Amino acid sequence: MNQNSPTLPTLGSGITLLEVDDRTTGALQSLVLDHLLLEDGSAIWVDAQRHGATQPLARIAPSMRLLDRIRIARAFTPWQHSSLLQDLKSAVTADTTLVILPAFDWFYRSDDLGQGDGKRMLAAGLEFVTELAGETDSPILVTLDSDDSFTAPIRAAVDDVVRCRGTTFGPRFTGDDFETLVYSLENGLVQTTFAFWKQVLTTRHPSIEGASATTRTEVSLHGAN
Repeated sequence: MNQNSPTLPTLGSGITLLEVDDRTTGALQSLVLDHLLLEDGSAIWVDAQRHGATQPLARIAPSMRLLDRIRIARAFTPWQHSSLLQDLKSAVTADTTLVILPAFDWFYRSDDLGQGDGKRMLAAGLEFVTELAGETDSPILVTLDSDDSFTAPIRAAVDDVVRCRGTTFGPRFTGDDFETLVYSLENGLVQTTFAFWKQVLTTRHPSIEGASATTRTEVSLHGAN
């Protein structure tokens, strides 16, 4: 990698919370794909709010072969999401290099839940995840739908926080041990779009540019798709 290549945070073991502001798009997907380009193995993605939709991932990925390594499980109710979290421990194998849990709290804010049920289900799901974090070296990447008192237990349980904020010079990642100083891309343009993230990843990993393959982007995880 040359010295002008853009930098992205490295995900370590434990639970990492990614905070993204409204001016950035694709930061979550770019971190996931970058991690897979750096590490062998597969990723398990328990989706909420369609963060794991095929189109954004495909638009960012410099190679479609990457998508073969992401196992996406989709829940459609709070109870399905809770079940997927409960099954995570058995789903993670020696080949798993990353676990992604976007909008972790979203399902548990549903009006379909009785009073207090959402908070109890959130706490149970968080317990499943923290137990998994203690038993695997694979990073667990989490995002929140809303940051408030309801999600305070999640924030208290995380091991690291990575923030992505939009600036006039492009998205800026910061954390305890990381800070993006500059993106130096060939065309000199800085914008927060899926195309921008694809260019960042292609610049960081030039050997895989243009690679393509027929890919399946969703698999079943204990009955959910």
